[in-house]
Amino acid sequence: MKLTLSTKEVKHEAVLSRLIQDSSPRITFLILILVSSIIAALGLLNDSASIVIGAMLVAPLLWPVLGISMGLLVRDWAMIKLSLISVLISIVIAIAIAIWITSYYVPIGASNEILQQTNLSFMIPVAIASGIAAALALCFDHIKEAVSGIAISVALLPPLVTIGIGLGGADWGLVQKSAELFFINLVAIIASSFAVFALLGFYYYSSAADKEARKEERRLKKVV
Repeated sequence: MKLTLSTKEVKHEAVLSRLIQDSSPRITFLILILVSSIIAALGLLNDSASIVIGAMLVAPLLWPVLGISMGLLVRDWAMIKLSLISVLISIVIAIAIAIWITSYYVPIGASNEILQQTNLSFMIPVAIASGIAAALALCFDHIKEAVSGIAISVALLPPLVTIGIGLGGADWGLVQKSAELFFINLVAIIASSFAVFALLGFYYYSSAADKEARKEERRLKKVV
């Protein structure tokens, strides 16, 4: 098994193409966000860690976050825009779904699983490490199997769903803590993955990134 992480192993253009497609707001992406939000809300409200883990495996939210990081590095607005649209739509869907489901849970209270998802001191280092691991898994084929494990550790979807649960139950303290966790983790993942992408030399491929991003924009316009 290969243990080296040489930049020569990285297929830069192929990685950019795959990342742009995975971070784009395609129909499949939106469906997975919808489904994973339902699963996460039910898991959090029923204090089931296994169900929440299942939701994190289904959710594709990590990819547009990496897309923002890569777009910033290669200075490509089209890539950043596609990824931002995906993240913003994900935020709306996750929160709306959680508010709706929470309306059927009276009284709700904050379960142990919800409180664990709002532990900033615990989750920030996890987010930083996850951003590094996710960027490496994206770039090196021989460690791409690690993506599932990374998806479980990244705290992106559960805090969003917890915001919706807090709004649905008028628990403003829970809303604040969850929002802080989401945005801090978002920044931590973007920053750490940015560093990895820079070390792997992706800033030399800005033209390839722009070409793929424009192609994806045209494809989305045709679908719409």
